[in-house]
Amino acid sequence: AVPLFYPNPLGGDYQKYVGGTYHATEMFNFKGKLDDLLDADSDSATLFVGWVRLAQWLPWMEMGSRTGKMYFHAGGKKVGDYENVPADFRAVIEEHFPLYLHAPPMDDDRPNETSWTYFRKVMEARED
Repeated sequence: AVPLFYPNPLGGDYQKYVGGTYHATEMFNFKGKLDDLLDADSDSATLFVGWVRLAQWLPWMEMGSRTGKMYFHAGGKKVGDYENVPADFRAVIEEHFPLYLHAPPMDDDRPNETSWTYFRKVMEARED
């Protein structure tokens, strides 16, 4: 589990959208085959992943400190290569999200962007 608890990036002028402290928890489960991991002749292993996030309302919902939380639960698996991604997924990626056709470089030094920091940029742009 990864507990997230820190000052909200949208504090101050954005209190109508969020509370003053950001709090969420993310939980990850990874499952693989022991034989894959112990195979000295292989550089790859089968992998399944589960992800759960319990978090505050997203800022664009304008829920402020109202009672309630969001619960996300997702699962996935490792695929051999891009061609093993289902065709309908590939079509959406290629048309709408081409940035995700390739992994970022290992020396990528861009700062992390969260839903909250991106929302702040959108709101500040509206104020200009």
